[in-house]
Amino acid sequence: MRARMRIAAAALALPLAAGLAACGELQDAQQGLQDANQRIQDGQRNLDNAQACVEALSAANFMPNFADPQRAQQDAQVKVRELQQLAERTRDEALKQDLLDVQRSVQQVADGKIDIEASDDWVSGQLDKYQAVTTTCSEQAG
Repeated sequence: MRARMRIAAAALALPLAAGLAACGELQDAQQGLQDANQRIQDGQRNLDNAQACVEALSAANFMPNFADPQRAQQDAQVKVRELQQLAERTRDEALKQDLLDVQRSVQQVADGKIDIEASDDWVSGQLDKYQAVTTTCSEQAG
C-alpha cells in the first residue's frame, strides 16, 4: 500500500514539477523579450538623438548676408520657424535649450535689430551658440 501511495504521489508530482519548470522557462523568455525591447528602444532613442543633432547643427549654422538687409531678415524669419519646430521635436532638454538660444539670436536678425555694423558681435555670439549645440551633441554621442 505504501509503495502504491508513493507511486501515486510521484505520478501526481511529475506534472506539477514539469509545470513549474515550464513556468520558469516562460518567465526567462518574457525577461529576454523585455530586455530585447529595451535595447530596441535605446537604439531608437540614440537614432532620434543623432538625427536631432544633425538637424540642429545644420540649423544653428545660420549666417545671413548682412550686406543685403532685406534678404537677411527674410532668411532669418525662415530659420526662426525651423529652429522653433526643431526645438519642439527635440527630446533632449539641453539640446532644446541650445536651439532656443540660437532661435532668440536669429530672431534679432529677423526683427531687423542686427545690421551690418552690429553684425561682428552678432556673428561672434552666434558662433558661441553653435559651439554649445556642437558640445551638447558630442556629449550625447558619448
